Amino acid sequence: MSEEHKDLDPTAEAKATHAETIGNLEDPTAEAKAYHADTLDTAKEKLSEMADKAEAKFGDLKADAKEGFEKAKAKATEFINEDAKEFMEDAKEKASKFVDEAGEKLEDLTEGAKETFDKAKDKATEFINEDAKELLEEAKEKASKFADEAGEKLEDFAEDAKEVIEETTKKTKSFFQRLFGSK
Repeated sequence: MSEEHKDLDPTAEAKATHAETIGNLEDPTAEAKAYHADTLDTAKEKLSEMADKAEAKFGDLKADAKEGFEKAKAKATEFINEDAKEFMEDAKEKASKFVDEAGEKLEDLTEGAKETFDKAKDKATEFINEDAKELLEEAKEKASKFADEAGEKLEDFAEDAKEVIEETTKKTKSFFQRLFGSK
């Protein structure tokens, strides 16, 4: 053999040196498995934290929606109780004042004037009753409109909360899919 190919000769000494070098190498699959296990544990912890945060946000949104509904309900009740009472008190005061004045005039009139006055009084009472009913109807309509608007806003809020939860769910699912390679 030529001098330059002497190193390529697979002698026992060369084989032993190569076997020793190969034996000194660590098992690369065990190291890779440990690395990936650590990465997986870290990902699990992060995802668990994200899920806990999403659940907390959902709880907060639910509480906020309930609080908003309760406030709207309280406002509607307050409106009905206070404004409707005010309209009724005003109508009662006017009716009472009118009846008192009518009573004084009734004593001063003659029999013929008494009949005319009775007719006028009946017409006035009818008018007051209709006016009071109309005021109450207006108050009811306003309260109903307010309650409807509050309901619509609550529905919008609930829909927004649902969309946020759905988006979070999709992102979490996508993250897991990308992380674990499933579809």
